[in-house]
Amino acid sequence: MTEYVTIHGGKWKLDDIQESVDWVLEQQWKKQKWIARAALVSEGSTSDYAGQKYNPEYTELVEGGWSHDHCEICWWSIHEDDEPEYGEGYTSDGHKWVCTECFNQFIAPKA
Repeated sequence: MTEYVTIHGGKWKLDDIQESVDWVLEQQWKKQKWIARAALVSEGSTSDYAGQKYNPEYTELVEGGWSHDHCEICWWSIHEDDEPEYGEGYTSDGHKWVCTECFNQFIAPKA
């Protein structure tokens, strides 16, 4: 029998997200407000800047150019917003994020 979970009002097969849930359970998460960070832009492609080397002849470092991240479980967009549902989440390293709903459902200790 297929088990389903509800995330942000949508129905998800637990089997489809189990690998992601298992991965996030192995990490340490800290709640924080999401803020835009630097991005590398090259020929229309944008990537998250995490201190890696790049060639400024072909790639531009854009402060605040990384506009959002996605929840590692449900792919919910986490971005700068005054609404906590969108503008806050849990991060393991400032680059990997879990939305508050998935954190509460899968990671938070159960009482």
